[in-house]
Amino acid sequence: MWARVMKRCICLLCLAWMGTAQAMWVTVTRNEVATVYVDSASILRTGSFRRVAVVYDLAKPDATGQQSVKSYFEYNCAENKYKTLSSTSHPNKMGNGPVLKSIEVPAEWRPVSQDNLSRQLFGFTCAW
Repeated sequence: MWARVMKRCICLLCLAWMGTAQAMWVTVTRNEVATVYVDSASILRTGSFRRVAVVYDLAKPDATGQQSVKSYFEYNCAENKYKTLSSTSHPNKMGNGPVLKSIEVPAEWRPVSQDNLSRQLFGFTCAW
């Protein structure tokens, strides 16, 4: 009886702890135009596939008032491919504030670009 009560308590504590998960933003790269962050707490791993949240913080707002872009990507780490699941622009840093625009994204898998930023995002996420 006591063991069953303890198991239930442990399960409830684990569920409570899981419900308090917060974003763990890690800087992947930075240049004069933007800083790029990955939410390491959001990375979902299924075999060779990874899903992740990414924020691009612009150094200064653009003409439309956009200061950041928040995107969700899925990577096929085994085949060096990705697809964008969604992307939105925001007036505040870190994807905060109201959505200014929901950005159209292609639904198909695409090869990871060879530019430095794309390779860094892919490498960081797939190494997780």
